[in-house]
Amino acid sequence: MFGNNIDRDKFLEYAYTKDIMKITGPPCDWLKTYNLKSWGFRRYDKTERAYASFKKGDIFVFHSMKQEYLPADPGVKTGIIGIGILSCKKIIDNEPYDGAFTPEGYRPLKIYFLDVWFFGDTDKIINESIAEKKKKGIGYIMKDIYNLTKNIISFSEMRENDCVISTQGAVSKISPEKSKRLLKIIAGRLH
Repeated sequence: MFGNNIDRDKFLEYAYTKDIMKITGPPCDWLKTYNLKSWGFRRYDKTERAYASFKKGDIFVFHSMKQEYLPADPGVKTGIIGIGILSCKKIIDNEPYDGAFTPEGYRPLKIYFLDVWFFGDTDKIINESIAEKKKKGIGYIMKDIYNLTKNIISFSEMRENDCVISTQGAVSKISPEKSKRLLKIIAGRLH
């Protein structure tokens, strides 16, 4: 399908042929995805059914919601901050605590991405674990969150382009019509 260096135009051409799903999570968790190219889901009936259907090559957009573990900050916007292509999935029931904000084994349904694209100012993000960032203080993490969520596709922009995503649920499919309109916006943000 794709090698290690995915060409932007080939990826977009491919994405237009696929169903697109939305994953929702707080910005701190998206920093983990930026560093590790992975995401985890909690065990709920709906997420387990969705997880069972995931296949290599599936496309996911990343919806950043309000803060969950850190104090609310009006400077952190909500919306779509990136997109990724699924490489594989793995259930890790006994995942040890990683020093971040979620407890041990909190999200055992793991997915791993072949590649991810974030729309923010990622050149300014230090590639280190959330645990390392935590040791340096909340302000340090917030700086990375601000950089990650820059250039976000806001809900007002989605409304203007008739492609508003659902904010409900950890994962959901985006309709084909909305997906195509959303991909046009995303194309302008991929570097």
